[in-house]
Amino acid sequence: MIRSLTRRRFAAAGAAYMLTGASDVQERVVWYTSLETLTLNAVAQRFEQTHPNISLQPLRMEGNKIPARITIEQTAGKFSADVISADELPMEQLQEAGALQVFHPDVRDKFIVGSYDPNGYWTTLYYDTTVIAWNPQKVRADGLRAPTSLADLARPEWSGKIGIDASAFNWYAGVLATQSDARALLQRIAANRPLMTSGHTETVMQLSAGEFDVTPTAYGYMADHEQRRGRPVAFINPRPLIMTPTTISLAKNAPHADAARAFLSWILSREGQQFIVDRSGRNCARADIANNARVFSRNQPYYILPAPNRAQYNTLVSEFKALFGLGG
Repeated sequence: MIRSLTRRRFAAAGAAYMLTGASDVQERVVWYTSLETLTLNAVAQRFEQTHPNISLQPLRMEGNKIPARITIEQTAGKFSADVISADELPMEQLQEAGALQVFHPDVRDKFIVGSYDPNGYWTTLYYDTTVIAWNPQKVRADGLRAPTSLADLARPEWSGKIGIDASAFNWYAGVLATQSDARALLQRIAANRPLMTSGHTETVMQLSAGEFDVTPTAYGYMADHEQRRGRPVAFINPRPLIMTPTTISLAKNAPHADAARAFLSWILSREGQQFIVDRSGRNCARADIANNARVFSRNQPYYILPAPNRAQYNTLVSEFKALFGLGG
């Protein structure tokens, strides 16, 4: 017989909710997420160790597919997801669609400014930083100097030697917001006939393999991973550093709401946030954790990308595709 779920405070790991009842009774949390598999598995294992009465059941998919999946399910009256996380662009779409519900973590004062929604619909789970990365061997073989800024890639000597992720809409929005004469700069980079790649992971892998010399659309933690593995990848953090939040939310009509709140409280706690940093190399928004200084330092200029509304997002995508000659 399954006992009812009750809510009570407990001190460990900053979590606000836990299950009570017999030790063989287990509740579950269904998490729709775009987090990569290795980190996702580690997070699930660690959470279940600290919360033995809750089973974390992640469903991983590409972040841009999450809104459609949630919308179709909820329109049909099916509420499967308890917790949802993806980068801010698809999450903004879900918030606009009314697919989320309010959850105020007790530790909001520990997060840097701009890392949570004052209305409680989302909190930043982690940030992805966008860096300029290059292959030192390829750059040297082509007689080029390592880039020092995005403006370098607008020069004619980089023609045919640049890779750009075909889904790097966040990078495009960040450049528009942070660079002087950004549109002219982007047009000159586009005139250098960049190779359009498919996804951030693929971009860094192709760079490492020498398929092009440089990319301005690498995620910092990925470039850092490759460099630490001894692969031919170097990178710099541009000024300001563009930071794209991946946010996490409680789903509307979550079927296991109390267990979901326990998971949210843990993953946003100091322990949970430090675990993500240590396992993934990303940076998190809490001011009381040790981030990877090679990827992010609060002492250097940075720009947190705000979430556009649907119309703004559609305009960004259309402009980006037109600029780089992408169909669809």
